[in-house]
Amino acid sequence: MNSSSIGKALQICLITISALSLALASRDTLARSRMGSATVTTEANLPCFKIDNEEEKSRGPTSLKMLSISEITPDGAKNMWTLMFPNTSFGSPTYRLPENSCVRYGQVPTGAEASNARPLKMGKIYSVSFLGRPISPSDPTSRYSAKFCVLSAPSGGFHAIQLIGHEEACPAELPPK
Repeated sequence: MNSSSIGKALQICLITISALSLALASRDTLARSRMGSATVTTEANLPCFKIDNEEEKSRGPTSLKMLSISEITPDGAKNMWTLMFPNTSFGSPTYRLPENSCVRYGQVPTGAEASNARPLKMGKIYSVSFLGRPISPSDPTSRYSAKFCVLSAPSGGFHAIQLIGHEEACPAELPPK
C-alpha cells in the first residue's frame, strides 16, 4: 500500500467514525425525549390527573417535578394552572403520588406550590403535562401528557373526558355508561 492509499483509507475511516458518532448522538438525543402517557379521570366533580397505570406498571413509580394544565387554542397553549411538587432539588425529584391517587384540578397537595387555577370552560380542549422521571436512570421518559375536555356533570361540577389519539373535539354530551 502506498502513502496515497493509506491517506485515502484514513480519510474514509474518519468520515465513517464521524457519521457513526453523529448517528449515536442523534439517537441519544431522541431517546431522552420520550413522552409517556398521563390519565385524566373525574374525582369529586373535578378533573383528576395521574401517570398512566401502564406506564407505572412497566417502568415503575415516577418521581414528579411539575404538573401543568393548558388550554389548547389556535394561537397556542394558554396556561391554566401550574403545580410544583415538593422536592428538595428540582434536578433530582423524589415526590411520588400516593398509590391509586390523582391530583384534582386546583387542589394543591401538601407541601406543593401552585399558581391560581383559572376556571375551566365546558367544551374547550386542554392538555395535562407532568414533568418527572421513572426510577431507572436509563429510562428516557421525562414528560407524561394527555388531552382532555370537561363537560357539565348531571350532579353539578365537571366531568372530564380524556381525548384519545388525534381527537381534536370535545363530545357534545357525556357518553353513556
